[in-house]
Amino acid sequence: MKPKFQFELYRWIYFVLFWFIAMGLGIIIIEIIAGPVFQWLLYDAPYQLPTWDRAKRWALGILFIGFFAGTISWYAEKRSSGR
Repeated sequence: MKPKFQFELYRWIYFVLFWFIAMGLGIIIIEIIAGPVFQWLLYDAPYQLPTWDRAKRWALGILFIGFFAGTISWYAEKRSSGR
């Protein structure tokens, strides 16, 4: 593996992992904290945690979006830096 390609691969992995972690934390905050609070404040109804099917769909969506956003971020950074 060429050093430049290896560096680019690490940069791409960095962007994908950063996006994946950020989206994962965002979804956790929305589903576990903000969702029940808003539902309790606005409707005064009990809240049930999402089912495993819904959690799997969220995880798969975050994974695909992470790959896509990481690739776009890597390409934009590569293009702007002139590498």
